[in-house]
Amino acid sequence: MFVPPYVTIPLSVAGAVIATDFITGVLHWAEDTWTAPGRNALLDRFIVRDNIQHHKTPGSIRAGAYWTTNSVCITLALGAAVICVIAGVHAWPAYLVIALASQSNQIHMWAHTANPPRPIAWLQHIGLLQSTRHHAQHHARPYASRYCTFTNYLNPVLDRIGFWRGLEAIFVRCGATVTRATPARGGY
Repeated sequence: MFVPPYVTIPLSVAGAVIATDFITGVLHWAEDTWTAPGRNALLDRFIVRDNIQHHKTPGSIRAGAYWTTNSVCITLALGAAVICVIAGVHAWPAYLVIALASQSNQIHMWAHTANPPRPIAWLQHIGLLQSTRHHAQHHARPYASRYCTFTNYLNPVLDRIGFWRGLEAIFVRCGATVTRATPARGGY
């Protein structure tokens, strides 16, 4: 059955946005749950220190220039793109997910901005980009929700079904320790 591009393209873009939100949410959850200072110098330098600072003072994400805010995500996205090219992936939505994910910290930064650029504010208003109000719940006790930082759409579903706590329970059953919401991250 032939499905015209005017149907498949918007559906593919919407799927890429949701996939980006989910993938970056899982990475954000893992970062908040398991990264800790002193375990790995490379992670400390590029991820852990900034993550801890961000949770102690959420607005600190606005302090850096574009490259400072986004360099880790862009670098990881380039690595993923290279792997896709080497693996022979030809599906453009996969590359769209990678491109969107490369900007996830920028979207996160705008969720901490009182007066983002007008087009961004409009996209936040319709939920396509995460709003300040929506993301603020991630920085409130019990510090265990709203890990997806791209849109306003996926978090309510994942939080309602207990996805993050369920994921943590699976890892705990496998012997992992959940360290989310430690004092270093502005938690308990």
